[in-house]
Amino acid sequence: MAELSSAHPQWQLAANERDEFSHWMSGTGDPDYEESREIDIAPRKRRKLVQWLTKPQPERGPFYENTWRDVCTKHPLNCLFALADLAGQGNWLSGRWSDALYAWGNGKQVQRIWRSAAPVLQTMPDKVIQEIAHSVTWWLEAVSKSIDRHEDILLDLCRRVLAVPLEAGTGMTRNGEPIDQPVTEAINHPVGHVTQALINLWFKQNPNDNDLLPADIRPFFTELCDVQVGRFRHGRVLLGSRLIAFFRVDRPWTEQYLLPLFSWSNPAEAKSVWEGFLWSPRLYQPLLTAFRAQFLESANHYTDLGEHRQQFAAFLTYAALGPTEGYTVDEFRSAMGALPQDGIEASAQALFQALEGSADRREDYWKNRVQPFWQQVWPKSRDLTTPRLAERLTLMSIAARGEFPAALAAVKDWLQPLEHPHYVVDMLHESDLCSRYPADALRLLDAVIADQQWAPRELGQCLDEIGQVAPQLVQDARYMRLQEYSRRRGSQ
Repeated sequence: MAELSSAHPQWQLAANERDEFSHWMSGTGDPDYEESREIDIAPRKRRKLVQWLTKPQPERGPFYENTWRDVCTKHPLNCLFALADLAGQGNWLSGRWSDALYAWGNGKQVQRIWRSAAPVLQTMPDKVIQEIAHSVTWWLEAVSKSIDRHEDILLDLCRRVLAVPLEAGTGMTRNGEPIDQPVTEAINHPVGHVTQALINLWFKQNPNDNDLLPADIRPFFTELCDVQVGRFRHGRVLLGSRLIAFFRVDRPWTEQYLLPLFSWSNPAEAKSVWEGFLWSPRLYQPLLTAFRAQFLESANHYTDLGEHRQQFAAFLTYAALGPTEGYTVDEFRSAMGALPQDGIEASAQALFQALEGSADRREDYWKNRVQPFWQQVWPKSRDLTTPRLAERLTLMSIAARGEFPAALAAVKDWLQPLEHPHYVVDMLHESDLCSRYPADALRLLDAVIADQQWAPRELGQCLDEIGQVAPQLVQDARYMRLQEYSRRRGSQ
């Protein structure tokens, strides 16, 4: 051993005894991890940056790092001019450009960098644009929010991106399968970035009703509506998300190009634009009238609406609560009847939120909007009843406040014991309805509480209030059952 050690003095045991183990793992902060890192430090000055950028890049092993992106953030113009110097020689370092564009889009110097970068980017070859399309378009979207010059260059770059044959898919998966989420994919695809950049540029002009689309931007939106180009679907999703704005500013264009996409005659396209619209939907009466047929037909394609299907159920509910011109009660009843179970539950949640949001007008809102909806539009099949639906209808009746007795009478046949009634009982207690309407409050408590393992903390307080206001109810069999349950399960 001594002879071997003398012959090979470089053979040394690790100070941390890692040689004693067959497997050894280190992480950030461990001394041996820090020692094994290979950090390639990028210079800060333009001339040295040119030299550093042109040297062969080492093979990127697991411990290789460089500070290029950090330098791009701290010294953006030096990095830009170094890249421009090389680009002028025909040397477009796509990977370095990509890192730089991502770095420049996150800071507060976007405008300043754009002023110098725009003329350089305009000379970028189409091949390079296609190779780093995601970073280029991500940068264009960031710039479009605060641009104050070179708008013609931005539009030219948008045109060139749309012209290159990009892949239509995003490659985004979940558990190995495509995610099939049009909005998420649209906002992460280069075509989606370009579309959002164009929308930002348009909105910077503060458009008003009937102004019509700007002549320099309108052709882009028209091109994106071409269903023959699959990759443009990502743009159509974002156009759909701004449907009301398009409709108000340029109704003729919207009716010719954008509204036809909402027809379910082309299910794939309809799904995409509807999900875009339902991303953040709003009621706008003229639009509801204009796309009445497509809107009502969407109820028959509820499951096709993916992660935005419950937004559709809520939107349909608010439209049916009205007043909505051009629609009949029968049409809304038919549309609601086409919704599956989770759509009905989403509708009930919307009713609760509508009443809760009407504040001091709850009673009027119940009488003039919710009650007519319940009587004329709400499905009548009790087969739809579930604990979740029962909870939401219970909350809706509590939210009616002064109309609580009428609301409870309307939904009582839909109620059933809740697995976790704590929130409902807390809302009932906070509403002071036990004191105002003790008999109805007792009826509600009896309906939602069976013999759950844990009694709601406020149940005892609700019973005390009912007993104080209506002593005769203390002898009611329902009251005595709840009181005994409350004592046994420990809410008092």
